[in-house]
Amino acid sequence: MPHGVGARFFNSLDSTNIKATELATTGDKGPVWLVAGTQDAGRGRQGRVWTSKPGNLYTSLLFAPHIKPVDAGALPFITALVVRETFVGLGLENEQVQCKWPNDILINHKKASGILIESSAGSNGYLDHVIIGIGMNLLHSPTDAAFKATSFFEETKKTVEVRDALQLLAHNMKKRLDSWIVGQFESIGREWTENAWGLGEKREIRTTRDTFEGTLLGLDSHGGLKISVPTGEEQTIYAADIFPSLSGN
Repeated sequence: MPHGVGARFFNSLDSTNIKATELATTGDKGPVWLVAGTQDAGRGRQGRVWTSKPGNLYTSLLFAPHIKPVDAGALPFITALVVRETFVGLGLENEQVQCKWPNDILINHKKASGILIESSAGSNGYLDHVIIGIGMNLLHSPTDAAFKATSFFEETKKTVEVRDALQLLAHNMKKRLDSWIVGQFESIGREWTENAWGLGEKREIRTTRDTFEGTLLGLDSHGGLKISVPTGEEQTIYAADIFPSLSGN
């Protein structure tokens, strides 16, 4: 592990994010990676179940950056780039791995990783701690996912040990966080955009209130997704799920 960063391994947990939250309430703010062989209550965005069979990487980073809540908006994009970089480092081609807004990683247009970031604000206007939960499909993937899924093994026919993937992920994350200039999103957004899935193409957009089609245009200065709807109007969305368009590009 990187210097100054710990790791704790568990055969099984309800979820690594839940365990990280428990640690934070005891005053342990890391930095530490929590890793589970399996999870009984793995969660994705909006409380979705994250299938957690042995062989994949289920991990959460608990740490306490000196940032305000508004600054945390960059973390999903930083983390997506870290996970993408890790998959490439494990042996995938650069063009095979893309970032899907807001916080998924795709291999050959299929979901291979999800990110769930949680935080707690302190009384001084800064975050008390941050938890970055990451699931990476190394060996297998769910067959019933809403967005077609895959794994590193399914795409390469090569196996990778969970500890090896964690080591690379942890080093990539430390490098990114150490070089992060808090408050400056432009370079992060630009790199994410260069590796994004679906930009300039029509996609199905599902919000909590509606489902519609739009052309993905890119990020705004805060990480919102700019889209063009069929009327020609441009909008920016901050919470939605993106799927392939049923009517084509």
